[in-house]
Amino acid sequence: MRSLWLAHAVLAVGLLAGCSTEFEPAAPAATTPSETYAWVGPSGLEVESEQAARAVVQAQRAEAARLAAEAETRAAAEAAAAAAQQAAKDAAAARRAAATSDADNGADDGYVSSDLEVRCSDGTATVEECFGPGSDLNGNGITDINE
Repeated sequence: MRSLWLAHAVLAVGLLAGCSTEFEPAAPAATTPSETYAWVGPSGLEVESEQAARAVVQAQRAEAARLAAEAETRAAAEAAAAAAQQAAKDAAAARRAAATSDADNGADDGYVSSDLEVRCSDGTATVEECFGPGSDLNGNGITDINE
């Protein structure tokens, strides 16, 4: 019983000591440097947001590159079409220039060709019709100038 009475006494003293009206602040714990380091950087949400923004910028750049390539292709096709049209105009002008002689510059000089002249130039007239009688002495259809 004595031990029980001693236990009650120790308990009562402890309770009375804990209920005192004076407040004693607890001593600050001694801080020791920690071996683990705190992460100092962006949070996961910031990283995800940055990655999403980077993806958007990359998509915009790819779209801009695609549009530039399309514009370049379109410009090249337009330039090729313009060059082909100019070449066709130049060829038509060259044909017109070849059809007119340089001496008359396309003006009518009043010369009227005869039917015989046309047939001689086409090769449908005989040698004697074109060059006169006796031009084809041996009858081979070729002018006999040196024979």
